[in-house]
Amino acid sequence: MTLPEFKRALEAALKLHFPNTRLTLTESRGVALTCRAELTAEVLLAVYFNVLTGNTSYALIQRGQRVAGYDNHRFWHFHPLGAADQHIPCDEPTPEDAIAELAAANSNLSP
Repeated sequence: MTLPEFKRALEAALKLHFPNTRLTLTESRGVALTCRAELTAEVLLAVYFNVLTGNTSYALIQRGQRVAGYDNHRFWHFHPLGAADQHIPCDEPTPEDAIAELAAANSNLSP
């Protein structure tokens, strides 16, 4: 996927699942994209995509700790809510799939 394609897909997923969220999108040298979506004062969604290295990560972060996410460090895997230290192998999620899953996890976070 190209950087513009990923950015469009990510923005559409974020608009659908987190419509009133403040987003910060930063492109680096036309090959990398970082996204920070501040969901609450204590919860944020961080996304990273690098077209050259193929590295991609999605993380739901509460009080500075990842509580759920997806990434492809070594292989595609999921970090489930309540057991974010686990690495459950999975197929590569689309931005829509990853954001939808993290939106569901966000709705199940303890205050």
